[in-house]
Order: sequence, then C-alpha cells, then structure tokens
Amino acid sequence: MNKYLKYGLLCFTGGVLATSCDVMDTKPMESYDEDLVWSSKETADAFVTEVYKSSVALYAGEYAYLESYTPNGIHSDLTNLDAFPTEVGMDRTTNMGFGYFANLRNCNLIIEKAAAATALTEAQKSELIAEGHFLRSLVNFYQTLWEGRFVPIMKVLTPESTEDFKTPLTANVAESYKLVIDDMNAGIEGLPEESASGRVNKYVAYAFRCRAALQAYAYTKDASYLDMCIESANAVINSGKYTLSSNYGEMFQKAGAYDNEIILGYYRLEKNTNCGSFSEMISCVPNVNNDEIANSNASPLFKDAGGRSFEGWASYFPTQDMVDQYLVIDEVDGKAKPWNETAQYKNSVKEEDPSALQVGDFVKVELTGRVVPDEDDMGSTEKGKKIVRYGRVTDDSRINEIMYNNRDKRFYGTIVYDSCTWLSGELVTLCCQGNLWAGVRKDQADSWYTTASGYYWRKNVYEVSPRFYVSNNTDYHFVLARLGEMYMNRAEAYLLKGEIDKAVADLNVTRTQHGGLPPSMAVTEEEAWRDYIRERRVEMAYEGNLYWSYLRWGKYGGYANEGEKANGVIQALNRPVHKIQITKDRKRYFIGQIVRNRAWNRNFTTKRYLMPIPQSAIDRRAASGITDEQNPGW
Repeated sequence: MNKYLKYGLLCFTGGVLATSCDVMDTKPMESYDEDLVWSSKETADAFVTEVYKSSVALYAGEYAYLESYTPNGIHSDLTNLDAFPTEVGMDRTTNMGFGYFANLRNCNLIIEKAAAATALTEAQKSELIAEGHFLRSLVNFYQTLWEGRFVPIMKVLTPESTEDFKTPLTANVAESYKLVIDDMNAGIEGLPEESASGRVNKYVAYAFRCRAALQAYAYTKDASYLDMCIESANAVINSGKYTLSSNYGEMFQKAGAYDNEIILGYYRLEKNTNCGSFSEMISCVPNVNNDEIANSNASPLFKDAGGRSFEGWASYFPTQDMVDQYLVIDEVDGKAKPWNETAQYKNSVKEEDPSALQVGDFVKVELTGRVVPDEDDMGSTEKGKKIVRYGRVTDDSRINEIMYNNRDKRFYGTIVYDSCTWLSGELVTLCCQGNLWAGVRKDQADSWYTTASGYYWRKNVYEVSPRFYVSNNTDYHFVLARLGEMYMNRAEAYLLKGEIDKAVADLNVTRTQHGGLPPSMAVTEEEAWRDYIRERRVEMAYEGNLYWSYLRWGKYGGYANEGEKANGVIQALNRPVHKIQITKDRKRYFIGQIVRNRAWNRNFTTKRYLMPIPQSAIDRRAASGITDEQNPGW
C-alpha cells in the first residue's frame, strides 16, 4: 500500500466520507468531521484518494463501449445493439455525462480545506491544492469532451451561495477548455515529479494537458494549443521517467500492470473486484461449453472437461475493419502492407465475385440448421453490398496463416483470432464450426455471447485463477495515460503544423518499437495522414481514446477525414463495420457487413460533434431562473 494507490482498501476512521449531495451540492447528506480529515497528511490523503473514484475513475471502464462507437468495434448480441453509432433514439434528452456537482464539490473541498489546514506544512498544502485543481480539471474535461460546455462550479457552495446557484454554463467550447487547462496548469505547477502508481504527479498533468490541448485545437482552431500539445508531450518524453514497453500486450495484463510506460493507471484490488466488475472482462469473454461444441460438430473440445474456460457474456467485439489496420510483413520484399496486398496473399489466393456465393456454401450444420452464408448475408443494405470480399486459396496454404502470420506485434496482444491460444491456454478456433465460432451455440449467424465479427478482444482481459467466472475475484487495472500516446499526440500536432518529417518520425517510434514494423516512408501530407491514422488506430486501440480522435479528424477535414470539408460528416463513422467467415478447411473466406439488429446502419450527423446538454437539466435550471442555450442541432 505504500508503493501503489489501489482502490478498494481505502477507508476512513471517524466516518469521514461525503456521500450524495443536493442539486448544487451545498452539503453532504451525511456529515463528517472535517477537522479530523485535515488534522494530518494521512487522513487528508485518504480523503483525496477517495475523490479519485469520482474524477480519475471517469476515464476507467470506457474501453469497450467507446471503441464500439468507432470502426474498431461493435457492441451487439443476438437481439440487442448499442444504437449510439446509428444515432437511432438519440435526441436532446440524451445524457452522456453532465453536471457532476458532487464530484466537483469534493475537488473544491480539497483546494479550500488544504489551504486552510493548520496541521499541514506549506509544501503539503501546495501539493494537495494542485492535486485538487487537477482532479477538478478531469471532471470538467470529461464534460467538455462530450458536451463542450459545463457549469463551472469553482468553489465549495453553501446554502447561502444563492448567486452561485445561478452559475451559467460556460459560453462556448473555448471558455470550457480555458478553464480546464487553467486547472491542469495549476496541477503542473504544484504537483510533485514522482508519486505512487495510480496517484497523479506533474507528468500525469502534462499528459492530460497534451491530450486536452489537441482536442481544444480541433474545436477552437487556436494554434497556441498545438504548441501546448507539443510542449506537454516533450515534458513527458524528455523527463526520462517513462520508456516504451518492450511487451505491448502485457502492459494491459496483470503482469504488466506497473510497466514503466504507464504514466497513470487506475488500479483495483481483488478484494472488491471480480470478473463481472467491468465490461472489459465479463462482456468480452464468450459463453460456450463442450456440449455445444459437439452439437455443432465443431472442434476442438476444450481441455477443461466441463468447458468452463469460457463463461462470460460477450457482446463487445473488434471488427474486421480493426484487424485490417494491422499491417503484415511481406515475405518477399520485407515491406509492411495490408494483408491482402502481400506476396503471400497474391500468390496463394484468388479473389472471386462475392455475388457467386450461395446460402450454405461454407457450411450446413444438420443438427442445428446453421448455414454460412445465411439469408441475412445475401444482397445489399442501403449502405452497399453486404459481402464485400470473397477469396479462395489455390495452393497448400491456409487463409488464417496468410492473414494472421507476420502481423504487427500489437495484433497479437489486442485481438483473439482463428487458431490462437487464449484463456487457460485453450486453442481457440473461429472458423466455421470452430469452438468459439459465432454459430457454435445456436442456429444463428450471431449467437448469444459469441462473436459477431469473427474476433474477440484480448487486450485487458485478464487470466484469472482458478478460471474466468463472473464472481471470481481478481486484481485489475486500466491504463489511463501512457508514453505511446504522447508520441501519437505530438505527431498529430506536427501534422497540423505542416511539419511532416517530424510527424512521421514520431509515428515511427511506436510503429517500430511496439509494432515491430519497418518505418513509414511517408513523404507527402496525404501519405503521412494515412500512415498516422492507421498507426493511431492500432497503437491506441481499445483504450477509450479513438472516438475523440475521430471527432478531431472530422473537425480538421481534408486528409484527416477522407477529403471531406472541415466540420463535415465523419466518413469512418458513417458506414457499416464488417465480420469475417472462414471455412473449416481454411481454404475460403468472405468479409461482409455486420447486419444483425440493423448494425449496418451506422450514421454520423454533424450535431454529434457536441452532444446535447440534457434537456432535463436545462428545464430544471430554467425553473430556478437560469437560462441555458442548447447545443447546435439539438
């Protein structure tokens, strides 16, 4: 406990814990002894670390759902679909995260009470005040990411704070980011250079300022934010305190929880954390047993005779669109290429007309009635042909080996694919009649708790002893900021400044060290943006990062958004995502739209650059005499 800040064991003596507060958070519903809290550094620290649960933790547990809002992922099961990417049902009542007055009150308490605490040294006061400012910046940054505006409660309110109850929303995104970054600057100025893992320090503040400045530039076009982004990245990179991981995938597993690349992690102890605590665990592992495998004439059976290796409730999956981003080393010329452009593919695979495929051409399972392709795979949607690629191996090769061998190293730490090993060392097969294939449980293309895409997420799914099960306890962590992102952010800032050579040099740092790929040779702005977007998609995959990147790229327009004008429709968020089906002999494959639950109907309208201020909040504040303007388009 001295070395690491872990959540779950922190407690207070004397009941010093604030709970839910009234609408503007003027007081806690349960009182506590403030004198006790601020009577020593130890009790003050205990209070502060509790506040992490309502500030830092906003950025934890977002990997799965935020990735499903991008082309990298999907959230779907047999009958249900996360409709956010389709915009169905989205209106002015939608609440993506607004207010957080209790969270802000706790941050403000740290700032004000630490300043007045007589038991603390001046140095201790300064650090705690800086920490309070930085934690407040995280709460307000989170709101700014979604809605662009927030109610800036910058002090502790009391029942007498009648005028402060009428605090208006920030006027615009520019004002919001100024307040956020002012608080981040206060953190940078006052926080120590080193801290326990999981607790913020000066470089954590720099890392988040780097991220916030890049987002601020996209929405304000204030060029000073690009300089701030670069300056912040430089501070972290040049500090010498962090190094890129030598094992990318392990950084998101228990063994790499304290990897030296991690700038800030959110750590949970097994005493109050289990496999069911986060979607990134329970909703990413399938639910299949040996009886179901046998009934589908699938293989291989699991080594665990009870088939208990996979008892999750999977509904979040990576897409074929994600997998396509991982380059493959060409076996002839040694260059990194898309998998279907390599010599090994071109020499061994003949591409066929997808319209030649008929229902059941890949498999017909008599016992379950399962066929591939099925009727839902045939024809077109309003977004185009359902099956977009169909190929046949013409020699002794196997399509899974052609596709998945010699990939970017990050692929193997992020994706579960056909014929790899996964939990408990089980051999996983995802071809037709594979043991974790989509149709292994029922006579449907997408089954209950099996893959909708032909892949599963490996990243951040822990190996749990004695086995993965909803109630089995485990330590767990989320990586909230790391060195790799600093290179990515700096590369993007350099691209926006037109410094192509510097941008390519930065994207090559992670591409070569984490990916094990030859460096990008991009020279033109168009080539650099192409390679940068690919690099960011694989480097930052499944870390709650890429949805915000797509919003930025849409704001920029041009090469960042497939030639669209600035602030236009984000093309990558406006088209279907795809799955793969592979025959059991690995000689044929097809790639097609994921159509279950109308998942193909992804849409992006420009009003989504800023989500609505929840209308209920506007109405409630209007009843108190506060006039707020709704965001554009809502």
